[in-house]
Amino acid sequence: MADYTKITLDFRKTLGNFTLELNCTLEKKVTAFLGASGSGKSTLLNCIIGILSPDEGEIVFGDQALYASDSRVNVLPEKRRFGYVFQEGYLFPHLTVAQNIRYGQPRNLRNNPDSISQLLEILEISELLQRYPNQLSGGQRQRVAIARALAMEPRLLLMDEPLASLDSGLKNRIIPYLHHIKNAFEIPILYVTHAISEAMALADEAFLLSDGKITASGEPHQLLTAPSALPIANLTGVENILSLPVANSDKHRGITELEIGSQRLVIPYVDTEIGKEVPVAIRAEDIIISLEPNLPISARNILRGTIDAVDNQTLLSIDVEGYHLSVKITHEAREQLQLCKGKEVFCVIKANAINLLWHDS
Repeated sequence: MADYTKITLDFRKTLGNFTLELNCTLEKKVTAFLGASGSGKSTLLNCIIGILSPDEGEIVFGDQALYASDSRVNVLPEKRRFGYVFQEGYLFPHLTVAQNIRYGQPRNLRNNPDSISQLLEILEISELLQRYPNQLSGGQRQRVAIARALAMEPRLLLMDEPLASLDSGLKNRIIPYLHHIKNAFEIPILYVTHAISEAMALADEAFLLSDGKITASGEPHQLLTAPSALPIANLTGVENILSLPVANSDKHRGITELEIGSQRLVIPYVDTEIGKEVPVAIRAEDIIISLEPNLPISARNILRGTIDAVDNQTLLSIDVEGYHLSVKITHEAREQLQLCKGKEVFCVIKANAINLLWHDS
């Protein structure tokens, strides 16, 4: 994000018993705010776009104050010219796709077909223009909602859990479209989500929200794969994220082997070169803990590691040669296996439980 689109958030907003209190500066092209339900993500977006007014402080976009309690500045939402993509899309049911997209456009562009041609191409929705929302799939509706937000030529694009209502298959198909949007348009994006995998795939920087406050921030890969992410995984119920180099790839056998220290993690085949890092996601509940390495099971991956943390007695952090895996267990399993910090264990993971995050290849 260029300097003139730097966003300063230094404000407080109280709603009932909840208070959102922020003091941060966003300086990258795509910024993600992660947190569980009730952490303040939607309140944050509503204050930035102007639907809600903070109680005090300031919100500054570039060199323009959008809200400043000291100088009594509070720019109207329609004057801010920010695009907003909601979780459900919220298309107008009585308008066609073409009419929905044109709805938010500046008047001088509404009759110019070239003004949205790039959007239609990137989002692959040219064939949908004469359909109505009830004739679209969930993924198609979200792509149209994104196109509508971008057609207004916003200075900033706000996205409020835009993939939360979609199943994993649709999410994986839409993330590449968002990546194309990121690369094709010089528009800063603020993306709020509870899904670590989405932030890892799209964001240049990430902030973790809990109870209305920022608890950590940084580059997504470093922030979300560190041991400190254990409470975050417990809070949001999201996946482990690893970025691992390719050790071997065999198209005939349909597998790719990733290096995790001196060990190997087998995933379904990926067409990429040896040595390139591949980001993968593994849900904490998809990892089984064993005390023995040689089990008569079909799982392709058995990784040796050491327990380095136990959170709330049902979430373990396993150190696998410098990489950390969060693993969900039951109280009964913890007691039966006598799992505690420092104990050597084996992490059993099926290859089809390892999800490839979208990347350039």
